[in-house]
Amino acid sequence: MKRTPVLIAVALSTVVFPACGGPPGDTLAPGTATVDASTSPEDVVRGYLGALQERDESAATSLTTQPYSGRDGWAADPPIIEDVEVSAAVAHSTTGTAAEGHAQAVFVPVSFELRGGDETVPDGPTSWGYVLVRDSESEAWRIADAGSI
Repeated sequence: MKRTPVLIAVALSTVVFPACGGPPGDTLAPGTATVDASTSPEDVVRGYLGALQERDESAATSLTTQPYSGRDGWAADPPIIEDVEVSAAVAHSTTGTAAEGHAQAVFVPVSFELRGGDETVPDGPTSWGYVLVRDSESEAWRIADAGSI
C-alpha cells in the first residue's frame, strides 16, 4: 500500500510535468550551443530558437555564421516564440544568396506564434525560415540567414 502514492506520483510526473513545459510544438533545446557534423539542420534551428527563449545570446550566436550574427536583432532582444513547428530541411541555392561561397545550403521552414514582434514581424502566427550552410560533411550546420516565407 505504501508504494501506491509513490507510483502515482512518478506516473503523474511523467505525464503532467512535461506538459507544463509550454505550448505544443517542437521541443526546443534551450541553450544548446554544441553541435557537430551529425547535428541535423532542424536540430540546429531548434537549439537556436531554444537559446533565444532562454535569452542566451552567446548560445544563439554560436549557432550562426559571423555575417548573420552581426545582423541578428533577435539574439540581443528576442521576442516570445511559442508553438514552434520546425519542418524538414530542403536544398537551397548557394549562389546569389546568403549561402554564397558555401559548399552546402539548406532551408528550414519554421512556423510559430510570435509575441513581442515589431513593425517588420508583427505578433501572431508567423511563417519563417532559416538558411543553414556548411562547407563540408565534416562541419556543423550554421544559420546564415532568416526571414519570412
